[in-house]
Amino acid sequence: MINFIKILLIYFLLFGISHSADKIAFVDIDFIINSSEIGKKLNQNFNEKIKKEDNRLKQKEKDLKSKEDKILNQKNVLSEDELNKLLADFRKEISNFKQERISINNKFRDQKLKETNSLVSNLNNILANYAEKNSISLIIQKKNIVIGKSELDITKDVLDIFNSEVKSISN
Repeated sequence: MINFIKILLIYFLLFGISHSADKIAFVDIDFIINSSEIGKKLNQNFNEKIKKEDNRLKQKEKDLKSKEDKILNQKNVLSEDELNKLLADFRKEISNFKQERISINNKFRDQKLKETNSLVSNLNNILANYAEKNSISLIIQKKNIVIGKSELDITKDVLDIFNSEVKSISN
């Protein structure tokens, strides 16, 4: 009798839970953000800006290196006071250059974060509407799934909706 109760309990635990009325789906948010039309456009613009700034900073770095070489070549010609003054000015320029590089990196990081947050906000609204229309109780991010049925993956459907509804971001 006890064995019968154990088997019955196991049966209800295994099959009762799997046949629940709640509908679950999962979505790859990173894929949608990076593969959407607006996401690709933002990434391309962002990468162009970074490349442009990087080239400008590399040129400035070359200029500083040539200035350093010039100062070192004048080392034997200049008096000690003049050399120290030039070196102090040069150190100040190096310090300003490092601060500028840090400032630019922070600016780009903040801009990327702001754009991504805006896209995620739009995506959350789309997911909420999609879940309501399709009677989905729970949507899980795909990166948190170990294994799941491919029928539960709604990424492609949501990407199509995202591309049709989100044409720009509000900053």
